Amino acid sequence: MNSPRYLNLFKIALPLPGVSSILHRISAIAIFVLSLPMMGILVFSLSSEANYQIINSLFQNLLFKSLFSLFITAIFYHFVSGLRHLVMDFGYWETLRAGRMSALATFISTGLFFFSFLYLAW
Repeated sequence: MNSPRYLNLFKIALPLPGVSSILHRISAIAIFVLSLPMMGILVFSLSSEANYQIINSLFQNLLFKSLFSLFITAIFYHFVSGLRHLVMDFGYWETLRAGRMSALATFISTGLFFFSFLYLAW
């Protein structure tokens, strides 16, 4: 009997490489959505010195600074995870253990980048 089954996706425990793959896709969506506003902010800030001062004062806002930090971290995570996927496409790190270790390395490097960026930017 091949009847469809109800799967509760919140109760399925994904392995670490699965979580990494899903977060890679989520980071791509975040980058796609936020790229246009960030480019608009860049163009606005480069148009005059007064506009630069306005954008500079925006970076004093905790919410804006937090969103910018998350945007930069999403770019870094997407880049590192993309490199991981490329290496796997070339036939390396395809075992379960290697996939777990490379996913863990992706998370650790992104965490180190995030806290380093926070330390330097704030």
